[in-house]
Amino acid sequence: MRAHRNDTRGSRRTPLRRALPLVLVLFGCDDFLATEPKAQLTTSNFFTTEAQALQATNAAYAMLRNWQTHTLFWVGMTDIVSDDATKGSHPNDAGYLIEFTSLTFESGNLVFRETWMGYYQGIYRANVAIENIPQVAMDEARRARLVGENKFLRAYYYFFLARAYGGVPLITEPLRPGDFYQQRATQDAVFAQIEQDLQDAIAVLPERSGYSAADEGRATRGAARALLAQAHMFQEEYAEALTQAQAVIGSGEYSLYPDYAELFSPMGENSSESVFEVQTIAVEGGNTSPSGGASQYAQVQGVRGTPNIGWGFNTPSPDLEESYEPGDPRLQATILYPWEMVPDGSGIVVRREPTMPNPRFNSKVYTPANNPGGPGNSGVNIRRIRYADVLLLGAEAAFRTGNEGQARTWLNMVRERARSGMDVTLGLHPEELSDTLVTGVLGLGTSSRVGVRFVDEATQAYAAGVRSFTDVRDNTITPLPVRVTNLDIITEVEGTPITDLDSYLGRVDDFPPAATVTLDLLRVSHPAEGSPTTETLSVDVPVLALLPDVTAGGQALLDAIWAERRHELAMEQHRWFDLIRQGRAGAVMEALTCEDRSLPAGCPALVFQEGKHELYPVPLAEVTVAELAQNPGY
Repeated sequence: MRAHRNDTRGSRRTPLRRALPLVLVLFGCDDFLATEPKAQLTTSNFFTTEAQALQATNAAYAMLRNWQTHTLFWVGMTDIVSDDATKGSHPNDAGYLIEFTSLTFESGNLVFRETWMGYYQGIYRANVAIENIPQVAMDEARRARLVGENKFLRAYYYFFLARAYGGVPLITEPLRPGDFYQQRATQDAVFAQIEQDLQDAIAVLPERSGYSAADEGRATRGAARALLAQAHMFQEEYAEALTQAQAVIGSGEYSLYPDYAELFSPMGENSSESVFEVQTIAVEGGNTSPSGGASQYAQVQGVRGTPNIGWGFNTPSPDLEESYEPGDPRLQATILYPWEMVPDGSGIVVRREPTMPNPRFNSKVYTPANNPGGPGNSGVNIRRIRYADVLLLGAEAAFRTGNEGQARTWLNMVRERARSGMDVTLGLHPEELSDTLVTGVLGLGTSSRVGVRFVDEATQAYAAGVRSFTDVRDNTITPLPVRVTNLDIITEVEGTPITDLDSYLGRVDDFPPAATVTLDLLRVSHPAEGSPTTETLSVDVPVLALLPDVTAGGQALLDAIWAERRHELAMEQHRWFDLIRQGRAGAVMEALTCEDRSLPAGCPALVFQEGKHELYPVPLAEVTVAELAQNPGY
């Protein structure tokens, strides 16, 4: 156990008046995906029917879509702070997030105030439901299920707070006048409550297959087991984590979705891989309508500039890009570059936004610009627990308990899916180019639409971690104002003409590992003055095994599991807490360069302070007004 888990700081009694109102605002709806305010009612006159019990449960779910719970502040505390992402947007936008890229955050940062309030509001709603639903006359099994759903949600909300802040006030019932001063519990006590809630939920929740289609997305027994596995892993309780992961894997309720990229599209929502995801829906009238069921999760990370469908925060870092193995298809499914087409089949091209130091975007959260009410009314579900996550947690737990064979089996299942049916790669990351770029901007007559990225222009070395081609803003060029250099288009593979990505991948898969393949390329250069120029050249490229099965043992196997978690779950808000529980945050973060963080050259070096940065500071208002003890170092 790490020392901070057993800390008993925070024994002063704390008012939670901001997070825990006296009057419950209940939300009712026909479908829990969309909630509609009905009235301000007290608990004494509300819980009288089964419909009201369902409405109270839906209110606890609705907080999962809330601005304070799963949007900009949350991605700051999970991705932007880590080596996976940079702040994004232009340098002066949301300056409070810069503190996360530099590890200089303090308790006055509004991110901590907002997440504290949001997660405690979710806890409050769950507490009200848990206390009052048992008195409602209704089907006994359905009543138990609703209580179980709320216990799952309470555990989910507390799990974030316990990892983020350590010991926090542990509230398990609605507070009443005279009860608002609460002691801060230890982190161990909070985790004990999380475990109890999840065990209670496991006992009464159905498996995923036990729900009707109308209840899709509700907490299931598998989701409760998976969250319990995560909680045990964070506490280094590996045998217990393995037990829960094995139960999910052995349930037969889940399988890896065959197409990794499609998994993050509308077609991949609530797929065979979905263990738990926050349900959203873009309804007519926009997110501010009475029945709004959307979230701004995708908007805050969406493409900024052209197309203008987001704010451009939480951008994949150069360090993340460089970390992928040669040819790993998940890089292209995770990082959206300038000149690529947005992943919705519309053919719209992402332009370079000159105000942003980091031109990359999170491809996993793209939301169409034609949402009713605009991009802020996003219906992109927030994937919180995927089956691949459970497999990798199980692999790590199996390794920690001495079963390396099982660890390799589950790890290699994830790698097999990532290969997307391919066995080999040329070690580069191809992408489908748009007609707009090839014919409209560059004026090229080639029929190929397959572009590639090189690491080293001089040596033409192919490797993982390729950079995007150089592009410079130039307002004299129409229709897209960017000047392009260092762009290579594959026209033939070993004499076979190439037209699109499918034809390229199909031809490459004809060759065995260790063969050498000749690529015919059209290299495009666009000088500062004049029109684009081209040259043709041939390059011999070795064929490599694509994401081969891991056969290593010992530390090399554990390192492989950790690397797989990074690439499989990149930009899904897992990385920071993974680094913390693995005890690697200091070494990983201090190795980052200014470029890795999209900061100017000569920026101050990162300093991770052991005993401080494992936890975030308790919000300033809770310290100064509520007299709550602060975490060490703040």
